[in-house]
Amino acid sequence: MGKGRPTNKLLVVPKDPVVQYGDAVQLNCSLPCSDGTVQWKGLDTNLGSIDTFLTHSILNISSAKVATAGTKICQGTCGDHSYQQTAHVQVYSLPEVLQLSVDQVLAPGQPATLHCSALHVYPIIGLQLTWHREDDLLKDDFEETETDEGLFDVVNTVRVPGEEVAEGVVFRCELKLEVGRETFTRVASIPVSTRAVTKQPLAVATSTESSHTTRTTTVIRSIAGPTAITVPPPEPRDPTHEPSTAPNAMSQKPETPTGEAAASKPTLTEHPQGPAVGTASLHPDSTAAPSTVSPAATQGTSVDGSSPGSHTTAPTCSLQIWSLPPNGTRGRALRIECRARCAQNTSVRWLHTPVALSQYREEAVGSGSTLWLDRAEPHHQGHYQCILLGRHAQAVSLQLVVSDDPSSSVPSIAMGTAFSLLGLIVTAVVSHRLRKQLKSHYDLS
Repeated sequence: MGKGRPTNKLLVVPKDPVVQYGDAVQLNCSLPCSDGTVQWKGLDTNLGSIDTFLTHSILNISSAKVATAGTKICQGTCGDHSYQQTAHVQVYSLPEVLQLSVDQVLAPGQPATLHCSALHVYPIIGLQLTWHREDDLLKDDFEETETDEGLFDVVNTVRVPGEEVAEGVVFRCELKLEVGRETFTRVASIPVSTRAVTKQPLAVATSTESSHTTRTTTVIRSIAGPTAITVPPPEPRDPTHEPSTAPNAMSQKPETPTGEAAASKPTLTEHPQGPAVGTASLHPDSTAAPSTVSPAATQGTSVDGSSPGSHTTAPTCSLQIWSLPPNGTRGRALRIECRARCAQNTSVRWLHTPVALSQYREEAVGSGSTLWLDRAEPHHQGHYQCILLGRHAQAVSLQLVVSDDPSSSVPSIAMGTAFSLLGLIVTAVVSHRLRKQLKSHYDLS
């Protein structure tokens, strides 16, 4: 090989990586030329670090973000020859499982409203979130909310008439995300059963990372009543808590298509304080109005994919939702709070409100979020649901009632009474003076 003449041109590996949000990736740019130069160009230094050697340069991205995605340019020179190659980085994010919730008990002949949500999804282009009744498509559109990180929380809500809710029918939610040449899939389903009166049937969630990798994440058992079902992702082994080995709680970490992406693990949990309405997901949402709920704090429970008979550890977080005052009054101020108490920093997010979130004044501080209303109105009453982002999938709900002010007539009554009393006082004073004048008049005569 002649000095300064490369045997091969500039090479970038990997060429088009698909990287999961938060994962690390290395891009290697090399040129087999002993007296050449190789360097990455036009990069934001916040996106990664660069290690440059004689014949190659490595771009290290320690934690892929939305801003990481895009084209990276590497340039090389060897003698009088110049070379340029690019790598197109694609970043994706999706939860390990979908979250399902049902407003009412899913029983034969009863109408139902089904919610399917996925947190921290990216990109939104190429995303499908659909509800199916058996093999029939029910709804394929969804609502999305962008997070501070540039990710998206998406939810698909479908209302099913009672005649379509039959014994043995399975309602299935599917998420499909296409990123480059890769396709990622999440599936969760709820069957209809007469046993829902006493015990909700099993909900099964499956996850597909590619056409070659499919796994059943877990099987869980929920409880009767309006239900929020969430299948938690697999967790790292904790030496202080031996996990369950029940057959229905088995999970397997999927292989990623490129070998570079690791499974993301969102965290969800719960918090005490004030009069709470609702429990964590996998347990029934409360359908009682705030006036029927004890003011004592009610905590939800974290269930880590346990099947009947398996060992369940105590929740590491608590999540709670409440309103102050417990009953909303039309025209008066009201606030709805969702707060978590965990050993580590966490954040909560509103999954469902009767009206758009933009109609509230939201304050997110620490591990909680508060929705403020200066004047509550009837359209603000209804179903509120918040979730805790994190490893233990949980959600809590509140059924809020806004009523007319029963004391709205008090001011007018009080004013009328005051005027009547004032009239009596004036009449008494005038009568007293008149008697004195008449008495003095007769005495003089």
